[in-house]
Amino acid sequence: MRSSLGVNNKTAFLKAKAESLQQKFNLDNLKRAFRFERMHLILIGLILTVFLLGSFSSERFSSMSNMSNIQDQLVALAIIALAQTIVILSGGIDLSFAGMLGLLSVIFAGFNATDPQTFSIAVTSVLLIGAFLGSINGVITAYVGIHPLIVTLGMSTIMMGLALLHSNQPSGSIPFFFEDFVYGRVFGIPYGSFFVFLLFILSGTMLWRTRLGIRIYSIGDNERAAEISGVPIKTTKIIVYTLSGLLAAIASIYLVGRFGVGDPRAGIGFDLRSITPVIVGGTLLSGGHGGVFGTALSVVLLSLLSNALNFMNISSFYQWIIEGCIIIVAVSFAAKRLKK
Repeated sequence: MRSSLGVNNKTAFLKAKAESLQQKFNLDNLKRAFRFERMHLILIGLILTVFLLGSFSSERFSSMSNMSNIQDQLVALAIIALAQTIVILSGGIDLSFAGMLGLLSVIFAGFNATDPQTFSIAVTSVLLIGAFLGSINGVITAYVGIHPLIVTLGMSTIMMGLALLHSNQPSGSIPFFFEDFVYGRVFGIPYGSFFVFLLFILSGTMLWRTRLGIRIYSIGDNERAAEISGVPIKTTKIIVYTLSGLLAAIASIYLVGRFGVGDPRAGIGFDLRSITPVIVGGTLLSGGHGGVFGTALSVVLLSLLSNALNFMNISSFYQWIIEGCIIIVAVSFAAKRLKK
């Protein structure tokens, strides 16, 4: 009897503690958007510095045409980095983008859509397939208990194989009206930039003002406490990876619009490249800390930096070294801020 009472008292204590943590989290969840405010200011300062250095190195760097070109290049990375941010905030990681982007690209281009009706069917199909593939990552991670790094890396390999079986070289086609849309501009700003801005606003609103966002942060912050307080851990993880797959599908559609064909190797490198802006933006790999605003700033910074270094005729090998140093400094700074 005493043993039973002891277990019940311990369970009640843990539940009360978890509920207390959850209440505190609910009150402070909007503040998480600004937890790395100093990091945001540093990123903005670095963006301005890189812009000035690039402008001094070449007059063409600050031209409207080059700024538009940079925006075109960062759209796909921004979307994938956004997906990675949501996953990492929940305490997970997604390395399936290399294979997923390639597979979805060849599927989308394989429709050979020439009219709006067929094109809409192609878009809808790819979005659904992307969400389904992401949900598979979530189900295996949540119910089988395998680390998401292993699950998503294995899924990436499978999808890359399927993409190459479908077509071992770029193939398919897209309608001219979609290509015109992808390369379209308003006052020199690509349509893709407006779309990415909208995606980040919607994602930020979801993370900071909805119950799902609170659950994502709470799971990443302390999964055990979140589970005791009643957060549906497995369901939330599946939703997170489903959203990641959906965003990957959007990115693949954009890449096909840029290239004009479906390339099975279109996603190579995006798995690791997507992590860099997340870390530099102040989101911790342990989860529960950070946000999409820092990711957006770091995508702009890294894209500007890469373009400026190209204008300076600096070798890509040195660019990798610089990027690695930026990651180490960003992680060190974020870790110090978290301890405080």
